[in-house]
Parts: sequence; structure tokens; C-alpha cells
Amino acid sequence: MTATDVFSRPQTPAGFWAKPPGRARRAVRALRHGKYGRRSVKLVYSVGSAPVAGTSSLARVAWKWIRADDYAGTDDYVFREKVRTRRRRTAWMAGLGYLASTATATALWDPRAPYLAVAAVAATGSLVEARKRLAGRPTPFKLPGRKGGTPQENTVVRAAIAAKLGKADGMCLASPVLTQDGGWSTVLQLPPGQRARHCLGKEADFASALGVGESQVVFDLVDEHAGRLVVYVAKSDPFLKVYPSPLLGRTEPMDFWAGVPAGVNGRGQPERLRLVDASLLVAGEPRAGKSAAVNGIIGAAALAVTPKIHLFDGKGAGDHRPWRRIAHTAVKRNAPALLAHLKKMQDQMERVFDLLDENGGSTKLTPELCRRFGVDVELTVVDETRYYVSSPLGEEIVEAMVDIAARGPAAGVLLVLASQRMTVDAIPGPLKGVCSLRWAMRCPDKTASNAVLGQGAAGAGYDASEIPRSHRGVGILDADGSDPVKLRSYFLNDEGSDLVDVATVAYELRRAAGTLPPQEQGVVEADPVEAILAAFDQADRMHTADLVEALGPGWTAARIAEVLKPYGVTPRDVKIDGVNRNGYRRQDIAALFAAA
Repeated sequence: MTATDVFSRPQTPAGFWAKPPGRARRAVRALRHGKYGRRSVKLVYSVGSAPVAGTSSLARVAWKWIRADDYAGTDDYVFREKVRTRRRRTAWMAGLGYLASTATATALWDPRAPYLAVAAVAATGSLVEARKRLAGRPTPFKLPGRKGGTPQENTVVRAAIAAKLGKADGMCLASPVLTQDGGWSTVLQLPPGQRARHCLGKEADFASALGVGESQVVFDLVDEHAGRLVVYVAKSDPFLKVYPSPLLGRTEPMDFWAGVPAGVNGRGQPERLRLVDASLLVAGEPRAGKSAAVNGIIGAAALAVTPKIHLFDGKGAGDHRPWRRIAHTAVKRNAPALLAHLKKMQDQMERVFDLLDENGGSTKLTPELCRRFGVDVELTVVDETRYYVSSPLGEEIVEAMVDIAARGPAAGVLLVLASQRMTVDAIPGPLKGVCSLRWAMRCPDKTASNAVLGQGAAGAGYDASEIPRSHRGVGILDADGSDPVKLRSYFLNDEGSDLVDVATVAYELRRAAGTLPPQEQGVVEADPVEAILAAFDQADRMHTADLVEALGPGWTAARIAEVLKPYGVTPRDVKIDGVNRNGYRRQDIAALFAAA
């Protein structure tokens, strides 16, 4: 075959790709004049071989796809084999469909249909080749106006390598990139020997490599695999949104034991805080959202109807004013009153522990035991803790707080401490050590963040000093038993009517349940023991629920137990008409008057 034969053949589709450059044209002329050998023929002919290269490239891509080479790094071979089986089935169906459609078109439509089918394959190969060249560009190719979307798997892997989450050799994805509500997620497989926990705190680096905001990236660990990291990327910054509190508009009592609505995490999912498990420390610099978090806790306890709320405000500027009508204690700037209250709570702890010991069952208070013993949860909120711990009575107050924070949750005696200062004089070391729940709002520096979340928390990737000032209400919640999580607390407008609206609903719910503080109930009795005895009427025994109903407004099971406890009378199992429930015997109460 001569050069003239090569260039006198009809134009192939390669003629539409690009005009040969000047060097190629000179080579063509030289070839026609016989200045070069056979190698030049191959060189010139390769200018028009793009569809052929594209078709072979298409075949290679298809074969790699069928073999599931994109999951070659995973150690879940069962999963990879399932992918291969599914893709082989898909390839067979596509091939048979292609042949069937070509044969049908040839028989019924036009004998030239096979040529069109071959041209379609060549065009597809050309598109694959063009896609490869576009993917090799230094800057990604994007259509004008396109924004967001789910990235390709290799894009995620390259971003992980650029963020130095691990070595390039062995870095891959263990699952496909999946679209979720508000974003996308995948599981990153790190190279062998590298721990996923070391990636925590590098969300900002990964976000920079991926081209998104640092607050849009969330890293989670996989409990079953130390070398895998769950990556979630939101479409927009979830912490710039305002999430109204679920307490607003609520007209039914809440279940305090199910947890307090705390806020929304980076995935846009709600987070709850179980205060009945441990004591809580909330700290952050001014205007960081600490008051909103504390008000959310008080509001949830108020709507729960049964917990007794005790408020101690070290600032005294009226932050707790909406809650005073439903609080059993509301004191500001009074260290002696706080110390007396803490000692009373210690006595309450001892009484509940004795009841638990006598009962012989659970060693922790539960909702069922609360109803059986006639006791309620006691929630003490100390705002501006530094005022009290730095007072002349500070040493005794800290000692009592440490005791309550360590043992109180098991007896239903809960402690919430709030402070704007993260120094040792505001949060003494022994007190911080027994607060298993810690909520750090924006802090001025890493030292202050570690003072709240614990030593080494910033090095582990949990640094509240990196929270932007534009993210008011965003903090890091370190709940006992789980890894810390960044969230934005629910919004309660303390400058509007939100707090008053929630407090008004809580007041009505508590009034209907008879759990308002004594000063709000308006019930005055000369001798409560005599009133209890009179409520028995002619009955020799009564269940606690029936006795509360007979006593009338202002009485609860907790109040009956509190009145009779000093006299050694406690609730016990009482069988009436075959029903065995918690209650009292008339003879036990009548014996008190006989002894007198």
C-alpha cells in the first residue's frame, strides 16, 4: 500500500475530529515524495484512528466495569462478587438486546441497519475517548451554570489523598457515593495499617480539596472497622440555618426520660440529650448560644410536668424570669441558699438510695420506680457557676456539687452547670471530672476548649475554638458513651415571646397535673398528715393513685411520700381486690397519732 493509496481513500469519521497540524501536513508531503519509510505511514494513518482508539477504550472500560475493578481495594469479597454478578447479567442483557434490535431493524426496516449499529458503537467509543481526555484536564470540565451534584468516586479519593487522610497507595472507596437528603455520603477505605480516628479534625482539609465549605463535611467512625471512615458532605452549610425549637407549639407533656431535644447535627438530623444519665456542663464565650441551650433544657423539663426545677442565677439579670412560676426554687446571687439546697439534694439522694436498696431491684431510678416510690426528678440549674464557686462558701459548694454530679443521676438528682469562663476558678478540676456530659459552645482558644471537653480533645479533632462567629448556637456535645458531635442548638428567642409561650403551656400542664410549686397551688393545710388520714375515710388501705385523687388538687405521690417520710412511713405493695400496687395502710398512719 502506497502513500497515495492511503490518502486517496474515502474520508473516515476521523476527518471530522480535527485538521492535521502543520507538522503532520509536512509529514504527508514528505511521505508522498518518498522521503520517509513505512514508520511514517503508520504515524500519519494514526491521525484518523480516534474512533478505533475510542472503541478499544470503550471495550477496556466495559471490561473493567464488568470485573468491578472500582471495588478492587475492598476486603468485602462477597460484596464485590455480587457486584460482578449483577454487572455480568446487565452486560449480557445489553449485548443480546443490541443484537436483537440490529437483526430486527435489518429484517423489517433497512438492510443498512448493521452499518448504523457499527457507527453507533464507534460514536460511543469516540465519546468515551473524549471523556477520558476531559477527565485528564488540569481543571475539571463543568457546564456553565452547573452546581453541586454527586462527585465521581475518583474525585473523592483524590480529595482524600490531597487532604492527607492517608497514603495514596491503597486509598479507595468501600461503598459507592450515595445521594442522601441534603447531601451525599460514602465510606472511605484507608490503606492498611492506618486508623480512621486519626482523620478526625481534618474535615476542613478535605473540604478544601473537594471545593466545599468546611462545615459541610462530617466524618464518622465505623465501629466494625478501624480503617474505614464514613464521609458525609452536605449540599449547603447546615449550621447557617435556624432550627426553631420543637418545644414551640407543643400542648402535650414531654417524656423527660426519653431525652431533651438538643439541636441538629451536621447531617441535618436531630440530637437528643439524656440528662437522666449524667450531669451536664455547658460553657462558652459570651453571645455563643449558651443561654439558648440552657433555656431549651429548662423548657423541656417544664413541659415534662413531673421534674422539680431549681434555678440559681449567678448573674441575676432576669434570664430565668419566664420560668419562675413553675420552678420550685428560683434564687439569684445567693451562695448560702445554693449550699442549703445542695445539702437538701444530698439528703434526697440518700433517701432514694435507701428505697432502691429496700426494693432489691434496680440500683438506678426509673420512671416505674419513681411512680412506685412517689419521688420525682430533681433538676438543679446553676447559671454562672463561677459566682458561687468563687464565693466564701465556694469550697463547700464545690464539694457538694461533686458529690451530686457523681452519684445524683442514679437517684434522679440532676445537675446542670453553665459558665462563660473556662478557667479553673470557674470550673474546678474535680467538678469538671465528674460531669460526664459536656457541651462546649464557641471558645476563645484551644486551651479553653480543652477545659470544657477534656484534655486532648482539640488534638483528637474536637476544637470548639474553630467554630466561626457566624455560627451562633453551634457547639460540640460530648455525650457519655458516644463520640462528640457538632450541632446547632434549637432556637428559642429570649428577646421575643418564645420563652413566655413555652412557660405558659408548661404552667397549664402542671396545673392540670397538680405538680405546680406549693406557692402557686394555693393549698394551705394545718396538718398534712391529718389530711392524708382523712382521705382514707373508711378504707383500711389505698393505692397511691387513689389516695392522690382523694386528697384533691395540690397533692402528688411525691408530696405524700415527702410528708410521711420523717415518720418512717413509706409506700409499699398493697393488694386491693386482687390488684397489687404501690400504696399505704391506714393503720400505719393512724399509729402516728396514737404514738403522739
